Formats: sequence, C-alpha cells, structure tokens
Amino acid sequence: MKVNRIQFSNYGSASEMYIGEYGLPQLKADEVQISVKAAAINPLDWKQRRGDMKLIMGKKFPKGIGNDFAGIVEAVGANVQNIKVGDEVFGTMDVKKPGAFASKLITQSKFIAKKPTNISFSEASCLPIGATVAWAALFLKTKVHKNTRVLINGCTGAVGSLAVQLAKEKGAWVAGTCSKTETEEAKKIGVDKIFDYNEPNYWKKSELFDVVFDTAGLMKQTDGFSMLKPNGKFVDINPTPKSMLTGLFKPKYKFTFATAGMKHLADIAELVEKGKLKPRIGKEINFENTIDELIKIENGKGVKGRTVIVF
Repeated sequence: MKVNRIQFSNYGSASEMYIGEYGLPQLKADEVQISVKAAAINPLDWKQRRGDMKLIMGKKFPKGIGNDFAGIVEAVGANVQNIKVGDEVFGTMDVKKPGAFASKLITQSKFIAKKPTNISFSEASCLPIGATVAWAALFLKTKVHKNTRVLINGCTGAVGSLAVQLAKEKGAWVAGTCSKTETEEAKKIGVDKIFDYNEPNYWKKSELFDVVFDTAGLMKQTDGFSMLKPNGKFVDINPTPKSMLTGLFKPKYKFTFATAGMKHLADIAELVEKGKLKPRIGKEINFENTIDELIKIENGKGVKGRTVIVF
C-alpha cells in the first residue's frame, strides 16, 4: 500500500524534506497499522533529519519524519493483544524509524495506548513524547511526591506544562521559569512560584529544591546544582556528550529520554481521562503545509504549545 508522507533522502538541512510516496511494509506480529488523524511536531523531528541520531537510524533512505500521532487502528499483528481494529489510539514511533507525518503508519504496539475519550485526536497527538519524558524525569529518575519542592525550567513549554501538571497531581510544590508573556499560562496550570527566565540570577533568589527539571535544555549544570538540597537531583532532557561526561560521577545529575517512560502511556491516558492532565495545542495545520511549518519552528518562529498536523 502506497501512502503520502514527509520524508528525506539524505541527512542534512531542511531542504532535504519533501512529500513523497512510501510503500507500507508487511505488518509484523507485534505491530499495528494506523490511519493517522493528527500528528504533533517535536524538536526530535528535525534532530533526526539533521543526522544527530544517524548512528542508530542508519543509512537506508528515504526516511520518514515525525514521531507523535493519534489515529484509528486499521490492522494488528498476530501477537498484538492490547489493541484491536477500530480502536482510537495515540502513541509514537520507534526512535530509529520515524514516519508519523503520513496518512498511514506502522509502529510497534508497545508504543501506543488507547486514546482518552475526553480529548481530540489533535490533543492526544501532543502527549506521547512530552508526557512520557516528564513522567520519566519526575517519577523514574526522581521520586516526586507530596511536598516535594520542584523547579521546572520552561514550565509553559510542551514538556514543561505537562511536567507541572504531573508534579501537582502528586501534591508537589512547583516553581517554574517562563517569559513574562507566559505568566498567566503558568498560573493557569498551577505553578506556585513563577520566575522570569530572562532574569539571569533568578536561582539566587529562591529556596533550595528537591528536583530541578530543565525542560528547555538551556540550564548550566552548575546553576542547576546551586539550587538543590543536599540530596536533590538535577534532571536534563537535552544532554550533550560533555554534560553527560561531567555528570557521570555526580549523583545529583540525571538525564532521561521519552523511551524511559513509554510503558506508562496507559497511566498517562488515565490521568487525562480524570481531568488531571491536558496538553496545550498552539496551532493546527494541514498536511500540505507541514514542511513550511517545520522550517519555521526549527528556526524559532513557532507558536506557544504544540503545532499539530491534521489529516
């Protein structure tokens, strides 16, 4: 079966992207085929295209773009038990095989869960990477619970806003950094104390935290460490080889990726159903406009909240 998708034939700049035909492979026993209704844009998408992950993605082209999606199951492999044809689902792609910006896709069943009934396909597509990386940072790499003091750097971003809601649901006291224009949004999602991240020394004015979670990937380790209690943890979701090396023997430094929390997609869906967690959509676009929009966002000209491709 041929489908249209956004793809590229070489690692490199945005000019490598194009809309092309792709033949869906034969369904494996642990896979599902999905008719995509919405797909959300993530920074991971252009990092993969640039070649930041080419060591694990390999050199076979063309490669698809896009990771997070929501849609309807069209077919299931012989060993799939948790999902059936006709189910509305949300999920992500194997990080080695992106391709969610397509009318149809195939992914492993372990990367999907049933879509919460109280949100749209567009909203559901914003959840997988953002919510699972926040879950991993707050509940796997650290143990956020009632009365934990947490600072979330970038508290109104796609990951940060979900992290705030998850931490608040556990009863934590949450401070957050954002721009002045996002102060009202921060208040709306429950941030207890708000810092302007354009104020260079905000951390020197605060009490110490049990967890500092840098969702923006811009905080220096030394700044993060300076805000921690003696047994506190600084969690980084955008580690560089240098930061991982310098943090290797420091118990206070932790880094994580979405894959660590992917098995908790169903738990995330349950929180959404209970009204405890809600993603933030910034803009919806048509499939035909995806490449232009990807370029804008990659160049820092995107909107607040996730941009979602609607099929």
